[in-house]
Amino acid sequence: MNKELQIDDLTRGINDDEPAFKGEGQAEQGTAHPGDKCWQDFMAYLEAPTDGNGKADRLVCKLDRDLADSLDDCDIRGRCRSDLVNAIIRSFFENHLFRLAQYRREKKSLFNNYNPESHA
Repeated sequence: MNKELQIDDLTRGINDDEPAFKGEGQAEQGTAHPGDKCWQDFMAYLEAPTDGNGKADRLVCKLDRDLADSLDDCDIRGRCRSDLVNAIIRSFFENHLFRLAQYRREKKSLFNNYNPESHA
């Protein structure tokens, strides 16, 4: 067995127009495994039309560089990074809201206990 690697083997796929693994990505692009509800929800959120306000209702959230770069490398129905992040988070919440509910913070605003009648 020849253990000597060629430089072309090491750099294949870097900055290429064609994906390095041709068959795998294309085969999974449109199909989901049965029972993969989170993926199906993700794709459904990407298909949903954006509301009229669009970007006006968006807030800024910092994302780790490796995640941002990975999302930028994805071309899923031509959607931008923010759309992908929103679809991922919405599908996660859709599937795990019952688990997340136990971590919900208590609102600690002073207005929670404010009663206007008692201060009249």
